[in-house]
Amino acid sequence: MQQKKFEELFEGYLQNNLSDAEQQQMMEIIKQGEHDDFLKEKIHGMLKGNYAIDVMDKKQSDDILNYILSKPQNESKVVELNPNRRRKVILQSFLVAASVALLIALGNSLFFKQKTTLPLAPETPAVVAQNTLIDFSGKQLVHLPDGSTVLLNDNSTLKYDQNSFDSETREVTLTGEAFFDIKHNPKKPFIVHTGKIQTRVLGTAFNINAQNSSNNIEVTVARGKVQVGDTEKIYGVITPNQQIKVNKSTLNFEQNNVSAAIVTEWKSNYLILDDINMAEAASLISQKYKVQILISNDKIKNCRITASFLNEEDLDHVLKVISSVIETEYHYNKAGTVILDGKGCE
Repeated sequence: MQQKKFEELFEGYLQNNLSDAEQQQMMEIIKQGEHDDFLKEKIHGMLKGNYAIDVMDKKQSDDILNYILSKPQNESKVVELNPNRRRKVILQSFLVAASVALLIALGNSLFFKQKTTLPLAPETPAVVAQNTLIDFSGKQLVHLPDGSTVLLNDNSTLKYDQNSFDSETREVTLTGEAFFDIKHNPKKPFIVHTGKIQTRVLGTAFNINAQNSSNNIEVTVARGKVQVGDTEKIYGVITPNQQIKVNKSTLNFEQNNVSAAIVTEWKSNYLILDDINMAEAASLISQKYKVQILISNDKIKNCRITASFLNEEDLDHVLKVISSVIETEYHYNKAGTVILDGKGCE
């Protein structure tokens, strides 16, 4: 019975689920020396596996180990193996340090009877920083953590650091061309980096074209207000149907009035249905494919749809996808009008 109780306490200790009283009870049982074989098998299994790989970083492990080794032998020493802050770092030398710390913490001297000195831990290898960049490539609709969306054109990439994005600022790096629809947040400016150029907004819709085939970066506003500049100066602030064009090499710039609709015409090849109801979706499909769409049951209009068609899909393909998602059927009448039938949504 005591063996089973001890095993339960030890597992709870490894999971950091014991109360202070339960930890003290476990230490008292260990002092009796009746469970050395179980401890030896358990610790060896931990060291052979990956248990200690993501427990703590090197500084934490060194601090805890030094703390334990400096304590008087008669003091209780408990090491938390699962701290709240976890880091995924691979430190082979820490496996040795963790084993020493754990054995001392448990008050077990069995494994040291045959050795009078502790083996030196191998030299700690350099820690490779975890890559926290999120990378999107090719034509697609990107949903950012703050609720903003970015429609990437072909041969384009978007990157941002998931650890720092939406902390004090919202910063992304663009290569190629994209249309941004930014959620308004006056406390956290949205900044797009394209080479040396920075486009800064609070909440707006705009297009940036920085294709490699061109020697210019073009920032065009469709809605709201945008500030364009670099690390040293501001080139200007533009509003809808205005554009700032910057030379990538010389950083010379010019501001012009343009048609944002023409600049963003590349988006017309894409059909984006981003969490909209079927009444709105039917209107967008009708405009793109120049076809009339009738919804036979008003409840179908309540259904919401999220789908992206970026490869010039034909009308039937779009209708089949939508029908499968919202459980409807479609057919054409003699006039060529698309009829949507189904029970709809409440």
